[in-house]
Amino acid sequence: MCPCPPVGLIDVVGKKWAVCVISLLGEYGTVRFGPIQRCLSGVSPATLTTTLRALERAGLLRRTPADGPRGPVRAYALTPSGRVLFDRLRPLAGWLRDRDPGARPVGPRGAPEPRLK
Repeated sequence: MCPCPPVGLIDVVGKKWAVCVISLLGEYGTVRFGPIQRCLSGVSPATLTTTLRALERAGLLRRTPADGPRGPVRAYALTPSGRVLFDRLRPLAGWLRDRDPGARPVGPRGAPEPRLK
């Protein structure tokens, strides 16, 4: 059997939106579901929910209660382990930008910073 450490990584972050969610939370900190979805144009609520739950099970993010305009809501933030992964992904994102200057950033160009309130 050939050991391949990246296989475990791919199992965790290989889903289409996982790295985008990690990058978004790494850049902006604690963010509610709605702003995450708006920044990641093209992700459906069901897919985003599945992605967030998978990342939570993997120990990369945590759900926290937050006050919303209409009552309590859930917000998401990276765990220390998720922060380490984000820090490791940053050079990869830089490599991608250097390789393909037209590469699409997380969220639409010029998207406003996600707000909690």
